[in-house]
Amino acid sequence: MKALCIGDLALDVVALLRTEITYGSDTQAHISTHGGGTGGNVATWLGANKVPVFLVTRVGKDTAGDALVRELDAFGVEHNTEAIEGIHTGVVISLVDGKGERTMFPDSGANAGLSLKDLPSLDDISVAYISGYSFLNPRSRPGVLEMAGEIHKRSIPIVFDPASVGSMNFRGKMAWTKCFTLQMS
Repeated sequence: MKALCIGDLALDVVALLRTEITYGSDTQAHISTHGGGTGGNVATWLGANKVPVFLVTRVGKDTAGDALVRELDAFGVEHNTEAIEGIHTGVVISLVDGKGERTMFPDSGANAGLSLKDLPSLDDISVAYISGYSFLNPRSRPGVLEMAGEIHKRSIPIVFDPASVGSMNFRGKMAWTKCFTLQMS
């Protein structure tokens, strides 16, 4: 049996700030790039721990997408990720201040638009992880809801990750409730 992860795969660009931001000028920082996206992170951690896992995600036909797919392969993550022509791979810029507080600037790129056709066979899936970012993206929400409905019909447990503190406000709670009430009832 294997885990199914549904969510973003992105290039993370992390800037560790050494000083306060100097708006309109330069601010010294240590900058690094990493494979990221909530779905990608969970899937690669599972793969690194030898848990069989399949990731449902999308990338653009670009160098970032190529690198992220190679990273999935290196961690043993199964996927059917096709590079999509004419749209870029998702990127998240994270600013981390001296106290460790982070501020993120996500651009979902090719991750937008996940649909039921991206879902693999559920025959050997024992648990499904769904990232809340997939629901926050209006272009992915309908498809991810359809996927969640198919998973639910098969009585496969769903682990839901709300993903962002920013989405946990009153309006966000109402959106989550509406999403799951409509799909799971």
